[in-house]
Amino acid sequence: MPEFARAQATARRALDVIDQLLAARGRIAASPGGISFLHEHQAAAPVAWSWWMLISDSARVVAEATKQGNGYVVAPVMRNLMTHAVAMAWLVDGGDTAVKAVDAYSDRQLLKLITNAKQAGWDVEGDSVEAKVRKAVDERSTNPDPDVDRLTNEISNTATLMAAFGEQDAYLPYRHLSSYSHTTRETAQLYLHRTGRGSWDLRSRPKESG
Repeated sequence: MPEFARAQATARRALDVIDQLLAARGRIAASPGGISFLHEHQAAAPVAWSWWMLISDSARVVAEATKQGNGYVVAPVMRNLMTHAVAMAWLVDGGDTAVKAVDAYSDRQLLKLITNAKQAGWDVEGDSVEAKVRKAVDERSTNPDPDVDRLTNEISNTATLMAAFGEQDAYLPYRHLSSYSHTTRETAQLYLHRTGRGSWDLRSRPKESG
């Protein structure tokens, strides 16, 4: 979309949208009597609400940091925000089946964590949580649901998730942000400036980047 090609203009538009979303979030959260959902959306709506609150809280952090010139520091937050924004559409599209996929993916991740804990020497043998999760995983394996499996694969990988919604272009800035979320050359040179004399000038503020 050419109208989003100019970085500064796009940044201003994004910050303006964030302010509007935060204002809407405040009005909704302050609704008298709390939040309720239609019966047919009882499974997916609470998950969508929690993700929406995480998205808006993340957007607030990103906006505040960006306005102070510290946007790079919250690059992992930006990536998380992008993932959950696409996951919201995925959840609405998948409904109850998507909620089951979230559980399936979460159980797999929890088992990996338990395995890591054991490898680190933690005493987690016989933990009731592990037994419960393994039972749920075994039941899914015994009675597989192709739709749940498909959605679990989509939610497990951001590239696959974005591709499923025709948002391949959105994955490009996500990958760019990944360079500032890991121990890469980009972060290694973020506060440096090459002098041209074979040395570096140290910076107290991060350099600009396209």
